[in-house]
Amino acid sequence: MDFATFGDEIKAFLGLDEVHAAKTIAKALQLLIVVLLTLWIARWVREKFRRRATGGRLSAEVATLLSQAATVATYGLGTTVALAVLGATWTAIAAIVGATTLGISLALQDVGRGFVNGIYILIERPFRIGDRVRVGSAEGRVEEVGVRLTVLRTPAGDRIIVPNTVVFSSIIESSANGQQDRQHYAVSGIELPISDIENAVRRSLAGMPHLSARSPIVALMASSPDGTNIQVTVEHDLGNKVDDQVITRLRSLFPGATVATVSAVPAS
Repeated sequence: MDFATFGDEIKAFLGLDEVHAAKTIAKALQLLIVVLLTLWIARWVREKFRRRATGGRLSAEVATLLSQAATVATYGLGTTVALAVLGATWTAIAAIVGATTLGISLALQDVGRGFVNGIYILIERPFRIGDRVRVGSAEGRVEEVGVRLTVLRTPAGDRIIVPNTVVFSSIIESSANGQQDRQHYAVSGIELPISDIENAVRRSLAGMPHLSARSPIVALMASSPDGTNIQVTVEHDLGNKVDDQVITRLRSLFPGATVATVSAVPAS
């Protein structure tokens, strides 16, 4: 067999011969569009739930559960559409999904158990984000609760990652009970671009003692050639004053701006 004949057979196998080339390229483009659209929708869904949690319209735990469920559903739908584009029949798709699900469930039993435990924790809420807890030998403030892992932040600022299987089977000691205050700060005359302000504030206040694990809420109040004015809302442990530390960090972040306390409001 000469190389020309071998090359023709390879092209025919890949659908790149003159007869099938146009159809193959069209399918490849359709598949690319499906993949990109699936990734964009999954990212948009995660960001939507994150903003709802940040704005207080959803609890962080419920937002995490709904976000991850919606993301998995989006990827599953995208995979189904991609298989259909490749020419698979719905019967074949159902068989593939069933076999894949069975194989994954058998191979990842421990992961599945952790997933179920995580859902139970998110629904029952034995503790909330921002609570101080002790799980076995691990102790710290709850920073994140996912379907597989719970993240604690120690007073020293270290992150402790605890599998939810451990959380589910351990005795949990919880203090603080979610009792928190909400404090507002007015910052005026910021020279930083508006698009960079929110992330800069969050990075600046991250890991601050007695501050809730919930991200600060940054509200745009006014913008002019002289600068941008914002209001920063943070939650902190009840009975602990954080004004000096927050104001110091904000002044360090925005050297030319004016920072002042607005009011203290009890958090729900």
